[in-house]
Amino acid sequence: MKVEVKLYGVLRANRPAAAEGLPHHAFAMHLPEKATAVHITNQLGIEDGLVTAVAINNETAELDTILQDGDQISLFPPSVGGSEPLRVFIAGVMQANRHDTLMESQDYRLLLSDALRRHIPDVQLIDPWAENPNSLQYTDDQARHTFLSMTNKASEADLLIAYLPLPSMGTAMEMWQAYQNNTYIIAITPYVHHWAIRFTANDVLPDLESLLSWLEDGRFQQQIVPAALALRQS
Repeated sequence: MKVEVKLYGVLRANRPAAAEGLPHHAFAMHLPEKATAVHITNQLGIEDGLVTAVAINNETAELDTILQDGDQISLFPPSVGGSEPLRVFIAGVMQANRHDTLMESQDYRLLLSDALRRHIPDVQLIDPWAENPNSLQYTDDQARHTFLSMTNKASEADLLIAYLPLPSMGTAMEMWQAYQNNTYIIAITPYVHHWAIRFTANDVLPDLESLLSWLEDGRFQQQIVPAALALRQS
């Protein structure tokens, strides 16, 4: 049977010299029936332990998962080229333009967290709301410490996703801090003409469904993640 294989990070050193395309492109391999990703690593001469995650047709799988003809297999080293998990900061509206002490729905954080965990092995999520669910009841000292520490954490992430269906001053500050430290930024917002978006975000998407589609079709894993890691190292 014939499958498509895509290698990430240091694994690209094992890409066949005769394979067509660039190092980050997928290439064809012929395998016996009922083969697994282990057969691929053996044929490519990849040392044991160098593959820490496998995706089949953009879904997380195991090394011993049985492959089918036409499958697309992605092999990942530790953290797609790093020794630490991919760090994603989830930013977005909390109080937005409210004039009371209530909070906008935070369901978008749950949707993003679930999708990222399903599609990116070992992802490390940094979510201010998850870490501080009762923040609106904080004292001024607690709130000040939380605000400053969370803004700083935005700059430590490899990638920041900002959900902005409404303007958010706090999110704008997180984006600026992240931008200053070479963090890749994806903004999900209709405010495409706002300078805080135009001059900090690497990608601007109209809605949450667009980002979820990127995860489903593999564009996020194949293009955005390597670009984010490369930017952090620049």
